[in-house]
Amino acid sequence: MGSLLGIVIASWIFYVLFRRQQSRPAAPLSDGSGHMLCHAPWERGITWLVLAAALVPAGLAAYVVWRPSASNHPHTTVPLLLLSSAVFLLLTVWCFRSTRRHIRVNDAGVTLYRGKSAIEIAWASVTRVTTDLTGALLICSASGSQIPVNKMLVGIPTLVDYMRRHLPEQLYSAAFVYYTPQAHLGRSTG
Repeated sequence: MGSLLGIVIASWIFYVLFRRQQSRPAAPLSDGSGHMLCHAPWERGITWLVLAAALVPAGLAAYVVWRPSASNHPHTTVPLLLLSSAVFLLLTVWCFRSTRRHIRVNDAGVTLYRGKSAIEIAWASVTRVTTDLTGALLICSASGSQIPVNKMLVGIPTLVDYMRRHLPEQLYSAAFVYYTPQAHLGRSTG
C-alpha cells in the first residue's frame, strides 16, 4: 500500500511540475535578440538521479566480484547487476543528450542546438509544422531540415507567439490540430 501511495504522490508531483512549466515563457537572451527554450532544472536533476541508478548496480556487482561470498549465486548475480546497470546507463546517455538540447527563437527564425551542432530554419522557409510520433511539434523547412520541439521544453508559449507572428494563418492553425496539450498554446487559442 505504501508503494502505491508513493507512486501516486510522485506522479502528482511530476504532473504539477510539468503543467507549471508548460505555461512558463522562454527566457529572453541577454542581448535582447530573442528567447531560449530549454529544459527545466528538475529534469536535469532526474538525469543525475538516473545516473546514480546506473552506478548502484555496478557498485554492487563490483562488490560481489570482490567478495563472492556476499551472494548465494555470484555467477548469475554479477551479470544481472551489470545488465541492469547498462540499461540505466543507456537511459542516462539518452537523458543527458535530451536535456542538452535547447532552442533559440527570434524574429529571424528558430534554431535547435544539440551540443556543438545547430539546425537553423528561417521563418520564411518553413513549409510545414506538424507533430512527430512522440507528439513533439515538428518544424520543417523547404531544404528538408526539421526541428522537433519537445513538450518538456520551458517556453513553448513564447515559440507559439513567434509562430503566430511569422507564419501564414493556414500553416499556423494546421500545426495545432493534433498538438496537445492546449496549455502550451498560450492565451489566444480557444
